[in-house]
Amino acid sequence: MELSFEKKDNLLSIRVEGRLDTITSGEFMAKIEENFSDEITDVAIDCSELVYISSSGLRVFMTLYKRTTPKGGKLILRGLTPQVGEVLNITGMANLFTIE
Repeated sequence: MELSFEKKDNLLSIRVEGRLDTITSGEFMAKIEENFSDEITDVAIDCSELVYISSSGLRVFMTLYKRTTPKGGKLILRGLTPQVGEVLNITGMANLFTIE
């Protein structure tokens, strides 16, 4: 899994490549913690190179959702691959996030 982060004003943009699963979700969450701050209200994740997501990866998305919505912010998922989009639809989580 490859990650890159960019902060601008109240937005944290994340680009993720590869697999987000049991093995990589802990590293992903640790990197988010390093880059997240109190002024962040919105998180945008570029998923165009995310080829697989497991329940552990979905848990990371839910954690971000729970951290942004109380502040009036949102979790934005961009460029979903068909596989990841299908998982979000099947689980009903696609209705929670802003999908672009």
